[in-house]
Amino acid sequence: MSSRGRSRGRAGAGGSGAPGGRRRALARTASAGAAVLVAGLVPGTSAAVDEDVRTAEAVFAYRCALPGGEHPAAVRVSAGLPQRVPAGRAVRPADVSVAVELPAAAAAELTARGVASAEGAVRLTGRLSQGEHSAELPWTQLTTPQAPVPAEGPYTVRGAGPVPEVTAGSAGVLTFATGPVTLDLLTRTADGTATTPPDLSVSCAPEPDQDTAIAEVRITPGPGAGEPSATPPAPAEPSTAPGPTAAPTGPRPPGGKPPERDPGGPGIRPPQAENGGKARQEKNADDCEEPPATPLPPVPAHGYVAGYANVLKLGAAMFVKDPGLMRVSMAKALQMHPCAGEGDPVFTLYSDATLDYRGKPQFPPARSTFLTFGFMPTTATVELLLEGKLEIATDSYFAPDFSQPQVTKATGKIRVRLSDVEVNGAPLDVGPACRTVRPMELTLTGRGGQDVNGVPYGYTVELGGPLTGTADIPPFTDCGAGGEDLDRMLTGALSGPGNFTKMTQGALCSGTQDFCPDAPRPRPERHAGAAGPTAAGRP
Repeated sequence: MSSRGRSRGRAGAGGSGAPGGRRRALARTASAGAAVLVAGLVPGTSAAVDEDVRTAEAVFAYRCALPGGEHPAAVRVSAGLPQRVPAGRAVRPADVSVAVELPAAAAAELTARGVASAEGAVRLTGRLSQGEHSAELPWTQLTTPQAPVPAEGPYTVRGAGPVPEVTAGSAGVLTFATGPVTLDLLTRTADGTATTPPDLSVSCAPEPDQDTAIAEVRITPGPGAGEPSATPPAPAEPSTAPGPTAAPTGPRPPGGKPPERDPGGPGIRPPQAENGGKARQEKNADDCEEPPATPLPPVPAHGYVAGYANVLKLGAAMFVKDPGLMRVSMAKALQMHPCAGEGDPVFTLYSDATLDYRGKPQFPPARSTFLTFGFMPTTATVELLLEGKLEIATDSYFAPDFSQPQVTKATGKIRVRLSDVEVNGAPLDVGPACRTVRPMELTLTGRGGQDVNGVPYGYTVELGGPLTGTADIPPFTDCGAGGEDLDRMLTGALSGPGNFTKMTQGALCSGTQDFCPDAPRPRPERHAGAAGPTAAGRP
């Protein structure tokens, strides 16, 4: 295997125009598509066990931007890779390291700023390519231990760690190539205290007009035969899937504009599930069996969510001004749908989440003011408490243009609690346990995916976006103090169906929490729908 692969191979094709062949092609595409989503979420932890594993190493010319300006740099990438792997079998890179050598001038700039040592992570966002197809290569969780910054000479930041497995669904040459590199450093002074600011992000880009290939692996035809792994292998027969599959392990910027078309338009927005009945009846002719979901090692992540929740009876909304911290277990299970007909999802990825406000599973308390019964200003502190887990299911669909539309549904039970109520400026004692008699059952839906170029659009679990839904507010109970029963009054004012909710989730931060920066806090979006009250309450 060459350490600087240059050749390109074309992925094989297969399938049939017959209905049964079409469904089998969908199933094969589902396997490859599932690896796109899962491979990057489940970091490879085992050493490469393929035969003929050799160490590929390449050095590239880069330019790195420090606060004082740009500096030339040399980036050395090393990984243990097999020479050849059967189609459908995961390629497990081993002993991956990325070393960024900054020149003496860059080291001098750091020491002049009081930086004596640094630790953190190295993120390389490369490319996988096979024939005409490509995918992102997310080597984004390479940790670097604390090391001194030399007073003289160059400064090398070296990151190493496990990376995702990747899978090619058809025969050809699979090329690993380098790309942008980011250093996320926690910097310290000579006495070990944090610098001001305590962190430093250095972005490095490859110099143009150079071969960026790290290595190549030959994908041979035939059934995949290998050890079980967290990423399910593709089917034995040659796939119609578009080349290699991999996905990011942590949040990444879109890297481009979303497709210039309505996410609900043809080829992007999948049909609703209730429209797939005919297809599901037709597929039974193949005697296809739907397999159960396969558990996967979940990937911990965290992020923030904020937004508006309408109270239909009041014609106003509660504003979740302070974003709630959400802790997510991404990719905890995968379910393939080999029986998928037209309009059906081809695989479903499951995650779950909980809220965390000072150790409690709830949003931060929100102070909201409404006009109760249309004329009486009422102010209350509203708490939204999550009972159990927020279960997240992402359905991925097949699109003829090889884009990957997704529909994500997040379902949870949320109880509403009221306190510190004031009516027309006068305190109203509702007691310490004023709450809904049962939790609301809320389902929020996000639509998005990746376009044909792999650029995300709309909502994805990893990158966030808008989620919408409606909920019924149950009656209230235990409201009142000193023998006064306020249950009926609050139930009459607030409870009822059709309460529109729009939450905005920020991008998630995943991976090694020691080096995971604080996730971005989203800007809540108001509801612009024509029906019903808009989410423009009085925060």
